[in-house]
Amino acid sequence: MILSRVTKHVKEQNWFAVFIDFIIVVFGVFIGIQVANWNEAQVEFQQETEALIELRKELHGSIVSTQARALAYKQATDAGKRSLAFIDSQQDCGERCWDRLVDFMHASQWQSLNVSYASYQNMRNQGFPASIVIVDAVEVYVAHSKNNAQSFNELPLYRSLVRQLINVEAQEYYWQYCWAFKDGVEIYNLQCPEGLSNHAAKLLVNEVSNNANIKPHLTEWVGAIVSLPNALVDQNKTAQKAIDLINQELETR
Repeated sequence: MILSRVTKHVKEQNWFAVFIDFIIVVFGVFIGIQVANWNEAQVEFQQETEALIELRKELHGSIVSTQARALAYKQATDAGKRSLAFIDSQQDCGERCWDRLVDFMHASQWQSLNVSYASYQNMRNQGFPASIVIVDAVEVYVAHSKNNAQSFNELPLYRSLVRQLINVEAQEYYWQYCWAFKDGVEIYNLQCPEGLSNHAAKLLVNEVSNNANIKPHLTEWVGAIVSLPNALVDQNKTAQKAIDLINQELETR
């Protein structure tokens, strides 16, 4: 319709009307572009909001799992310290030989410290988040967690050594009653019931204690993990800082 009107005005040499038609066309195109841009911006805004919510959920999940791992490594450290003290004492395990055996096993526990960054990686692939402050906070957390995880990628030698010395019967009972895996979290039962007679447990405890390689490898392992729980607490603080920034951003939307 606008084309036929322009043609008519040109034939009539009504240049003022042609100019008005031109302005209408330009204005219409401009408004159309602005509306399209606004719609696109709204879609991106909504997409980023949803991505931020998902990232917050991912960070919160990593905090929960890291807290559980920090507790597990604290238990492993304590068990290792008790085991080293027992070996150094050169005393008989008396009537508590099963407890000593459980400590040897608890001290050998290892868990991967890797956490998921899938939501964050997807966001970055989409060009989100727009906030540089949030990006920097998450990058600090990612670097922190990767550094902790890479330091403990390899299984400790003590783990392999002590499990070669404790027989299958004792280990089978340990896995059934002294250890559990619930909701993605390893749980170490420090008060699990005795799985062997005290005499049988004593023989295994003596075999482990008298092995010349046990003490140096256990010392190395305990020395490596003794500060890990605090390092994981610091890691979670960086994750919480990122969550706080995300919450502030979401509150403005």
